[in-house]
Amino acid sequence: MYDNVITLIEVENTVDEYGDKTPSKTEKEIYAEVKSVGTTEFYQAQATGLRPEVKFVIPNYNEYSGEKIVKWENEYGQTEEYSVIRTYRNGRELEITCKRGIE
Repeated sequence: MYDNVITLIEVENTVDEYGDKTPSKTEKEIYAEVKSVGTTEFYQAQATGLRPEVKFVIPNYNEYSGEKIVKWENEYGQTEEYSVIRTYRNGRELEITCKRGIE
């Protein structure tokens, strides 16, 4: 069930001593189940300009801290990064719906 490892990535801009903003990433690996986006959800999102491509289900919503990027190595061995579109809590589980690419 939760047999895929995904990486949740939080990006924060830090300001150095010269006043320059530099992004710093915090990564955390967790286990998740990978699901397809349902037909109804896909077409409803398309109508609003979103393109959901994959859904990750994590067993405990407490493992998610509002990260906006998910990295996952798919079944073909390719590592891809996704932007989080929305989250949905279902009991203790959390569904994270994502689109390909980083914004």
